[in-house]
Amino acid sequence: MRITGLRNPCGQLNGFRSGLLPAVLDRDDQGRIVRRAGIMGVVVRGGPVRPADAISVDLPDEPHVPLERV
Repeated sequence: MRITGLRNPCGQLNGFRSGLLPAVLDRDDQGRIVRRAGIMGVVVRGGPVRPADAISVDLPDEPHVPLERV
């Protein structure tokens, strides 16, 4: 999977558990929204994913830049 950007968490989260949406949104010192969840990604290679499968994270080359909202 390749992560391509941030998504706005929406009210559908509360359908899984009441109170999830406010738990994943915050504000910084300047009042800007800080998203703690919600990403967009594309599947690079399909196949089954099973419990206990290993997951690795490969960071892009520096300089690292914040993801944009999509």
